[in-house]
Amino acid sequence: MSVLAERPIVELILAARHVLLLTDERLDGDTLGSTLGWFGVLREMGKEVTVYSPKEIPEQFAFLPNVKVIRTDDLVFADRTVDLMIICDCADGVYLQQKVPLMPRKVPLVMFDHHATNPRYGTYNVLEPKAASTADVVWRFMKRHNLPLNRAAAQSLLTGVCTDTSLFTTSNTTTAAFEAAVELTKLGAKLNTVIENTMMNKSVSVLQIWGRLFSRLHYNKEFDALCTVLTLQDLAEFGNPEVDTSSISNFLNASLTEAEAILILRESDDGSVKGSMRSRGRDVAKVAERYGGGGHKLAAGFRIAEARLQEVEGKWEIVKTAKAEVDSEKPVMRSGEMNVNFLSAVQP
Repeated sequence: MSVLAERPIVELILAARHVLLLTDERLDGDTLGSTLGWFGVLREMGKEVTVYSPKEIPEQFAFLPNVKVIRTDDLVFADRTVDLMIICDCADGVYLQQKVPLMPRKVPLVMFDHHATNPRYGTYNVLEPKAASTADVVWRFMKRHNLPLNRAAAQSLLTGVCTDTSLFTTSNTTTAAFEAAVELTKLGAKLNTVIENTMMNKSVSVLQIWGRLFSRLHYNKEFDALCTVLTLQDLAEFGNPEVDTSSISNFLNASLTEAEAILILRESDDGSVKGSMRSRGRDVAKVAERYGGGGHKLAAGFRIAEARLQEVEGKWEIVKTAKAEVDSEKPVMRSGEMNVNFLSAVQP
């Protein structure tokens, strides 16, 4: 978007008195870094700011500035003083369909993202599919419009840039990502803080789980990818540590040169199976879309509700649970599908 095209968004931000910031359901360094980057800037502008996450924040991100202000209770949506919402790095906005109707009045939603499959569900959308992270999309927006970046905001945004590029090693790393990192460090952000807390802090139990994932590597014909799996039983066996499967898939994608695509399947405690795909050249977003997901050409994901993983003759399959079979005739909203009635609730 041009500076002129973005002017209505800037005017909304300048006029807002109480901004509600929203993270994605998938809590990684990019959604948290982008969101808390906005928190630092908006507070610097004198705004009242509330930050909401649909899930508890993983311990590995406890180092982020202002992370303790993030709330997980739905009461934030009942606040009549909220006059603007901003959401970062949320590729589909599906979870908002249950949250926005809780609001007592219509409030505009500004969406910042870099996922190519994003359906532009916001009232206003700043979407850059070629960007390496949402954090550097947000940083460029702030820079273009001379918004007041402070050290705390810079640290948060640098975390987003670094984690979504696996410290500038992924194939989607751009010149702009390096430029963002340089300027953010000049503002006081510490690169070593990001590395120590997100990449160098693995516990013994997490490394043991990595070993199990490596031992299960096999070719999955359905996805045409080198695949491994993580079950709830695995996590329980090792004390239920926090495991970032995206970092594992990035590692495998960088290490296994003979594999055209990497897939990690993981059981979730909500009764679903989540898939994380990586590739050096193949368009895995198209694969993820077939299962209701999406993402980027070289990095994508999906979620299959009411499913579990089952080993059959040394290979693993996704199987539907009994509950899913009972409910099979009911319409299911899959990730990536958008209810247009939801959009009308966020128009100004």
